[in-house]
Amino acid sequence: MIELRTHQGPLPADLRSEWELLLDEDPHATVFHGPRFLGVWATTLGSGTPVRVHAVHRDGRLIGVIPDANDLSGAATGPEEIRRFQGGTEVTDYLGPVSRPEDRYDVADAYLANLAADVDWDEFIAGGLAEDSGWPDAFRRAVDHHDLTIFGDDREDVCPRVPLHGSYDAYLASLPGRARQELTRKARKLARDAGDLDLVTVPPEEVVGRLDGFLDQAAESFPEKAGFFRREEHHAWFKALATEFVDDGIFQLHELYVGGLPAASTISLVRGREWGLYNSAFDPALGSLAPGMVIITLLIERAADEGYAVLDLLRGDEDYKYRFGAQDRPLRRLTLVRGQR
Repeated sequence: MIELRTHQGPLPADLRSEWELLLDEDPHATVFHGPRFLGVWATTLGSGTPVRVHAVHRDGRLIGVIPDANDLSGAATGPEEIRRFQGGTEVTDYLGPVSRPEDRYDVADAYLANLAADVDWDEFIAGGLAEDSGWPDAFRRAVDHHDLTIFGDDREDVCPRVPLHGSYDAYLASLPGRARQELTRKARKLARDAGDLDLVTVPPEEVVGRLDGFLDQAAESFPEKAGFFRREEHHAWFKALATEFVDDGIFQLHELYVGGLPAASTISLVRGREWGLYNSAFDPALGSLAPGMVIITLLIERAADEGYAVLDLLRGDEDYKYRFGAQDRPLRRLTLVRGQR
């Protein structure tokens, strides 16, 4: 028997533990899908938003978790209740449920049955679903069994990902000759013109104290995103995320020193065999020497030689990502409304 239980407010400790275990059994789950990441989001950026966690059980065993939230949005005809997966797309690159692959359909079906019976929503936006995760197909199959319609089925964004091929040498060999030459040339030029390169992992106990500096530099590096990096709530977000994850090595801050001086830095979220590049910054005075490209090259080298399978450059199709041989992982967004076509 399949049963869906909805939890509001603090989660029971046993459900959090089972959810964490389920992450390890879902090959497409990321740090963004877990109770720790979403718990930080709910208490910082998601505060004031009604959030729920739907736990799907089969014969008493947890087979899936779907975290969602209601969002009041203005519309021409008045306020609408928009339901979404938990986690805002400004800070959460992958969204959606967690389950073992063989349970995808049953979890989607149980959730949509609950959704169809609930009157507290006008539109459900199931965004941030990796196209290759099986979730878009599971929701498409399940929707026909309920009084619901897929109103929109769109490619929402992409997460370009760099396959690492088992070692840095193998990664370089996989690149076209011109791309390989460009990456090695930029590193040589930066070292020749500005000094020796040194990639440093910031000690965990120092990370939180350095984040204001990182975010200030990021605002200078990317003027078009300066508003994001300068917002007080986003400074609080990064510090809360680091506090949650830095001690177990998931949240990592790296700094590139050139000639003994700081030139660029990155925040990574590392879990399992995947290395996610969450944010980066560089000294604009060195912009012509591309320290931002060089630090990513050095991270790729480190990740490949430490046995990671993929370096995920996360949301956005910025041109620079493809210079590293990144391949798009599309994200789907399904929009559901009530009633059959």
